[in-house]
Amino acid sequence: MLVTRILPFRGARTARLCLCKLHDSAGKQSGVMAGKRGALIVLEGVDKAGKTTQCNKLVQALQQSGQSVEMMRFPDRTTIIGQLISAYLEKKSDLEDHVVHLLFSANRWEMVPSMKKKLEQGTTLVVDRYAFSGAAFTSAKPGFCLDWCKKPDVGLPKPDLVMFLQLSPAQAALRGQFGEERYEIDDFQRTVQQKFDQLMKDPSVNWQEIDASQSIEDVHREITTHSLNTINTAQNLPLGELWK
Repeated sequence: MLVTRILPFRGARTARLCLCKLHDSAGKQSGVMAGKRGALIVLEGVDKAGKTTQCNKLVQALQQSGQSVEMMRFPDRTTIIGQLISAYLEKKSDLEDHVVHLLFSANRWEMVPSMKKKLEQGTTLVVDRYAFSGAAFTSAKPGFCLDWCKKPDVGLPKPDLVMFLQLSPAQAALRGQFGEERYEIDDFQRTVQQKFDQLMKDPSVNWQEIDASQSIEDVHREITTHSLNTINTAQNLPLGELWK
């Protein structure tokens, strides 16, 4: 709706500027209300907690229920930045720890325009790892504090729901292919778990803990229930900014 307001005369140019600002403001407001946005749903956890399996199952379940939904995974190893990260994780190259952390963050930021567009169009995004993994894994290294590790990701799209798949590092180590990538070491994973515990104390983020030691189907049912509730709640709310 175009709002007309009587303004004190300050000259034609000033009047035109004021009218343009009012028109722009009205357009933005009508755009927010024009459609229902998708939800940003993130699955987090230590390595081998079952995140990718559960993301795939959730996407399939939501599609079957008629939802518009897509899966994303971080790091996204298809981009140039993602390929540098992939080589590092697969132990094919070595990078300084600060550089690695900033690359992970840059990999998330380069996907933000696409993420926002899809969410605004009503598509729900199911994301395998996000900024919380970046902060937890880097701060688990000597010489890094959690606050510094969070800063590069301040302002990212804020998830409507973060589900943490709770599985002890000892249980995770028993699962297949554990140890193939750089960070899959028992002691390190225990420290990562402690960092996640600190992150989950943040009341500004909607965390839900899921017992990942249950059967795959039991975990899936719990995740699906939380996700459907979140999709219904988020559709009429503005997208937030992480850690702001």
